[in-house]
Amino acid sequence: MLNFSVTKQFDYHWQPLSQARMDSIPNNLKFWLRETGSLTALLERLGILSIDVINDGWGQPTQRERKALSLRAREATRVREVILNINGTPMIYARSIIPASALIGHWRHLSQLKSQSLGGFLFKDKKLVRSPIEIVSLPSNVFNNVNEAVWARRSIFKQYNKGVLVSEAFLPAITTLPVTQLIL
Repeated sequence: MLNFSVTKQFDYHWQPLSQARMDSIPNNLKFWLRETGSLTALLERLGILSIDVINDGWGQPTQRERKALSLRAREATRVREVILNINGTPMIYARSIIPASALIGHWRHLSQLKSQSLGGFLFKDKKLVRSPIEIVSLPSNVFNNVNEAVWARRSIFKQYNKGVLVSEAFLPAITTLPVTQLIL
């Protein structure tokens, strides 16, 4: 799915959503970029959700990911990459950076999600704190067979003063979903 020679593993210049020029964002993506609740829960309302796990294991975050989480140079992290599909169609590519130090309390189960949704797990916690959303427009060649820019967002979810960085790229098919059903 990813064109790894171009992605640089999402090492792009992210900007706060609150400071973004909204007129530069396609109207049919604004809802998805702004949504602060569980995307998993929204997608489940629109069809049959399935999750394809691309990678879920110990790995290296990018410099920007490391900086966002204030990680030390050799701090152990899990890197989880998945595709969220609705009715078999890829909608969202998600990349999560989970520091080993965050795997405490009920978060210790984050390393055992397999094809379960990380978002579905995180949003069960009433004490969850989320950082402001940052966004970026990724180049058209980041994903194989996607010939247009792809908008992405990221934020940090915290519990026990530890954070998990979640980045989500909205694939072109997401614009075909009936968002009006979600707003009602």
